[in-house]
Amino acid sequence: MLDSNEIIMGLRWDIEAQHARPPGRRADLDAFCALFDARSQIVEIVHPGRIRNANASVVHTGDSTTGAKEWDDERIFVYLDALPQNVCAVVFVVISASGRVFGDVPGASCHVSDGWTEREYVRTDLRSYGFSVSRCIATLRRDPDGWKILDHAESGKIAIAAESLSLSANEKSRWSPRSACRSRAE
Repeated sequence: MLDSNEIIMGLRWDIEAQHARPPGRRADLDAFCALFDARSQIVEIVHPGRIRNANASVVHTGDSTTGAKEWDDERIFVYLDALPQNVCAVVFVVISASGRVFGDVPGASCHVSDGWTEREYVRTDLRSYGFSVSRCIATLRRDPDGWKILDHAESGKIAIAAESLSLSANEKSRWSPRSACRSRAE
């Protein structure tokens, strides 16, 4: 169980020399956060184009297109105590907005950490995913005893579904994994 009420998903990558990248293909990664209800339906998605959910319990720092920041290029803050009661799962996803495969993005990594202590719950070297252009990083699941974190390997079917997450908000209903949430009654 998580002992923190503030969770941060941080995403970073390094600036690459112009001569080192494929022509016209500068790396641009995006952090996404999808909120699910008990029926595994998407409640909201927070991403660089929509930087907060309706009650501001999930906040994105905004789009970085260069990888030029000193530490994390993009961050998503989740305030667990403030999440709407109908949210039972929070899923963190990284997508290559430029289409560059993770293996070709220098320094590409992300973490899910405690917002107060900065203790890392999950750290992922995105380069190890080679030819992938999207990846489920971790899932926060609301259980009767509190929030639990599952890394990509533990997320099961939701990890597979996350990799097909569409960048189009109009198509968000196509991503509806059954394993995203468990009913609080279970």
